[in-house]
Amino acid sequence: MVFLYHCVYMINIMQTEHDNLGGSAQDLPLYQQIKRKILLALEQKVWRSGELIPSENDLATLYRVSQGTVRKALDELVAQHFLLRRQGSGTFVATHQEEQSKYRFLHLANIAGNFEDSQNRILLCAHQKAPAIVYECFSMGPEHIFVHIRRLMSFKNQPVVLEDIWLPCPLFSELNLELLQSWQGTMYGLFESHFGTHMVRAHEKITAELPNEISVEFLGIAPSTPILNIFRIAYTYGDHPVEVRQSQNLTNDYHYANNLS
Repeated sequence: MVFLYHCVYMINIMQTEHDNLGGSAQDLPLYQQIKRKILLALEQKVWRSGELIPSENDLATLYRVSQGTVRKALDELVAQHFLLRRQGSGTFVATHQEEQSKYRFLHLANIAGNFEDSQNRILLCAHQKAPAIVYECFSMGPEHIFVHIRRLMSFKNQPVVLEDIWLPCPLFSELNLELLQSWQGTMYGLFESHFGTHMVRAHEKITAELPNEISVEFLGIAPSTPILNIFRIAYTYGDHPVEVRQSQNLTNDYHYANNLS
């Protein structure tokens, strides 16, 4: 597999201000300090994906600050998709099992601008060495082994996306073809429920290129067909990289859609 990563357009999905507890917390506003403490608790799995976290009043008591300070910290964490509020129930740790998170990391929309459910076919799941760019992304030496997944995504039964995904062992060492083929939800939902790894943000590099030989075969296109190449690094809490993904996308009937605010 040849990775093409010359960048002409870069975007962070669900970008945060890298709240990974670096720098001097004493220089931050109080609510930002509380936000960092909550993020650290999430990273340490004090509260896991989908779980109810303590109330604003309880958190205020725990951190010895006002309820208003806690609310401001929670507001930002909700806006950045770390937490989820449910009316009348409280605040929960965000999970990829929620219906509203279904398309959070999918940015390929149809001509009308709508996201569609895909039909997915797993072509490969192997434990092997990775391309050099993958080792660079993880700052790992060539002795490490990765789980390599190749997936073909179709929309309305037409092949549109070919993905190559690289996950570090031993974090995903138990991942196999049988589990992938039997899973009914999103791939990030699988990573979360079976391996305790919650993707919180991703960084993408997007280029317009010609397809590689594998994409020509599985997408059923001519070598001269232009495709959209998306190279993604996904991170879990603490800004730890846990996935490298390259996808080659046909854009005849679909386009990359991202709302900026």
